[in-house]
Amino acid sequence: MSELKIDNPAQRLLDLLEQGKNYKREDNCRVVWQQILQVVGMEEQHLLTRLAFAMALPGRIIQVREDNFSSLRGKSSHWKSHVDKAFVTQSLNGTWSTFQDDIDDRTLTELGMLSDLFETRGAHAGIEAEEIDALLERITQLRSEIRESGLSATMKTLLLKQIAQIQEALESYSISGVEPVMDAVQSTLGLAVLHPEYRNEISKGTGSQFGEKISALLTDTASVVTIAGAMPMISGAVHTALTYLSK
Repeated sequence: MSELKIDNPAQRLLDLLEQGKNYKREDNCRVVWQQILQVVGMEEQHLLTRLAFAMALPGRIIQVREDNFSSLRGKSSHWKSHVDKAFVTQSLNGTWSTFQDDIDDRTLTELGMLSDLFETRGAHAGIEAEEIDALLERITQLRSEIRESGLSATMKTLLLKQIAQIQEALESYSISGVEPVMDAVQSTLGLAVLHPEYRNEISKGTGSQFGEKISALLTDTASVVTIAGAMPMISGAVHTALTYLSK
């Protein structure tokens, strides 16, 4: 079995910080983050949730480094201390300088070197924005149909919760990477083992109200993950699982 590629968190953090260089020091910190994290016009909770995802990236970088390059000699903590300080001391109601001033050139250089190091193990390919938008459009429509359906309250809750996990993973892909998308698909399938009625509702060929649409969504989402290189042939595995569950 070939070695799994790394879902490069160093590059994702570097991309966010590089975007931040395009804004002026006197710009409002909250407004800048709303634009960088793509939550303009959304509720405050969306900004805080995605900001939390961004704040988790340094810890994820350390984990990937230790898991894959434990013998690495140079383990500078400069970049992490500066990024952590920037997140903790920033003022969302203040200026962008409350964050940006802690991000120096050395921080960006060290993150770039870590990103290059991770890519030596093989990095995931990017998922095109158009693909994500198309999946999100289908999810929005499907969630609306489920809410208006005659399914039991319990079944609606289960379906909407699982589909919402996939939606959140896709929406935050640029921050959190492809692994949460893969996890959301696997979680949606895994729940079928415990709930027979739910299993019937997500499986194609069962005559259920949403089986065809949900199974198609899971398969197509898994295909995107497969193309990105997160899990070889996961789309085939999802198809096999859905076929088995429908029996």
